[in-house]
Amino acid sequence: MVRFLTAALLLSAVSASASPAIPSFEFSVANIQASVAALRANQVKAKSGNIGPRLDSMAWDLQRSERDASQLRSDLRFLLSRVRRQGSAPSRPGQPGQPSDPNLRWDVQRFTRDLAQLTRDSQWRLNDLRSLSAQAEKDEALVSPATRLLESARRFKSETNWLLFDARFAYFDFMRAGFTFEGMDLDRDSRDVDGRAQDLQNEADRLLAKVRP
Repeated sequence: MVRFLTAALLLSAVSASASPAIPSFEFSVANIQASVAALRANQVKAKSGNIGPRLDSMAWDLQRSERDASQLRSDLRFLLSRVRRQGSAPSRPGQPGQPSDPNLRWDVQRFTRDLAQLTRDSQWRLNDLRSLSAQAEKDEALVSPATRLLESARRFKSETNWLLFDARFAYFDFMRAGFTFEGMDLDRDSRDVDGRAQDLQNEADRLLAKVRP
């Protein structure tokens, strides 16, 4: 009997040493949480690696839009001087109603087309920024590109604000010189592009606040 008990105890000890220990419930939960955290960190890192360059690209796009708005302001001032000269110039003898600047209307129409294109570009960029903002999460790596984007958006808004200011004065000169439809386009699109620039600045500000840890 003693021999049997001794053998049983030895067999039990061997079996215990050969079998792996069953992990506790707390240990299993901790492993799962660690795995989820690691997966989450990898997902955030991958997403940041995708969003960061797109934010930088958009910042460059807005800098180009800022230059376009500045060029439009310069074009508008030049056009306005021509519009005012034509409005005050007398008709040529023997040519009643002959414009003193025959290319002016075409140049005015080209200007309003360029302004409308800037408005459309601003809306497309706003749509892209809203899409990126919806994907972004708190991440230190995104703070710098988001900050650069916000700075570009602010400069663009400043330029469109001046463009709107100039357009308000030019509108009445356009109307008096007979450029009725072009004046209406100028008034509408200058307000629209300034509104889109404000939306871009607001969205960039929200994005920066969202990605800050």
